[in-house]
Amino acid sequence: MPGETKAADGIVARRRNAVATWVLLACIGVAALVSTSRGDFLWTGLGLASIAIAAVPVAAYRRWSATLPWEVSLFVAVPYVLESFDLLLPRSVAAFLVVPALALAVAVEFDTFTVVEMSPGFAVLFVVTTTMAAAGAWAVVQWTVDLALGTSNLRGLYWVMWSLTAATGVGVFAGLLFTVYFRRVDRERLGFWTGRERKSSATESSASKGDADSADADSADDWLGLSDRDQRRVVRAFQLALVGVLAVGLYELNVGVVVNALVALAVMELPGLLERDFGLPIDARLTLWIVIPVFLHAIGSLGLYGMFGLWDNLTHALSSSLVAAAGYATVRAFDVHDPLVYLPRKFVAGFILIFTLAFGVLWELLEFGLDGMASMTGTESVLAQVSLANTMSDLVFDLVGGVLVAVWGGAYLSGVSKSLADKLASEEEPEKRSN
Repeated sequence: MPGETKAADGIVARRRNAVATWVLLACIGVAALVSTSRGDFLWTGLGLASIAIAAVPVAAYRRWSATLPWEVSLFVAVPYVLESFDLLLPRSVAAFLVVPALALAVAVEFDTFTVVEMSPGFAVLFVVTTTMAAAGAWAVVQWTVDLALGTSNLRGLYWVMWSLTAATGVGVFAGLLFTVYFRRVDRERLGFWTGRERKSSATESSASKGDADSADADSADDWLGLSDRDQRRVVRAFQLALVGVLAVGLYELNVGVVVNALVALAVMELPGLLERDFGLPIDARLTLWIVIPVFLHAIGSLGLYGMFGLWDNLTHALSSSLVAAAGYATVRAFDVHDPLVYLPRKFVAGFILIFTLAFGVLWELLEFGLDGMASMTGTESVLAQVSLANTMSDLVFDLVGGVLVAVWGGAYLSGVSKSLADKLASEEEPEKRSN
């Protein structure tokens, strides 16, 4: 094509796209300088972060033309520049347009400039979760700056929750846009020429690493020394305690305690269900990993959340680690099973952090929605938000749980991932034979 040359590293250099992208990044740089001159260093930081994200492929390939599609850069630049010059968009709107745009930019970079391969469905999931995680992280950063410097970037919990809701909605739109447009266009202009080869070699690498992880997991004996019968006894003991919590809730006519106890009792049946009906390897450690967080949350509804300030942090860290573990096992299963997907282990570790923080945001939105419904109907909310500080600290401890799983959970959960992949493959066999 005119204006294009094939680079030795497999990237198609398109000068016109690169020039347009660099012009837009220069506009962001000028807007960041304007923000700096006004003393708005937080907004300046967001602008510099935008430029840094856009410049990653350039630095990685040492080619000035290895840039994002100009449309992505435009999506980032317009709201940022307009807010910097006080034109049309207020900060609250601009920030949660820039954040989904950056999530879209990250998705395009992974899909275009790395060996990562996403199916259309996973591409949407990645953009949406990255948007939610970035919006949550941006809110935590603003809250931290407000505490440290005495500023008032966040107006209050109500404003933050509606901003997160809006960012999530824009993230869904960005995910769909990425799937139907950018995954096709960026490959034509910027992507690898050897897509099939990188998939085959990546699959072999993934398989060898998976075997090694499985061997490590199999060699790790159950250090708790609990037999299947002992595991059932432990779960039954937790369930018996929860029956007592349920009785207290019914006696006091406390809807929140009753619902939380019933949900916890149902979740405690999950390990047996997964092992019996889905054939997943659920040992004593994984059983307790599932059971303990819901148990602590249920008994916390009796008043422990109010009595002990760290109780909420503890339950969020444990619960988020469980969410991260479920996310890791599922993502790795699809990576092994789906030929359209290749997710390197470093990418999976980073995605688990994103997924966990995004789920934390989703949980806070759920609490916000239930609070709103309860106030409209005049009833007691099953889940309640206490304050802005409580919500922000929840997100921080959600991230702690994700870090634990991203760093140490891979080898331990590889058996679950493999079993899920085998289950998916076995379900597809009859369909292939019938066709």
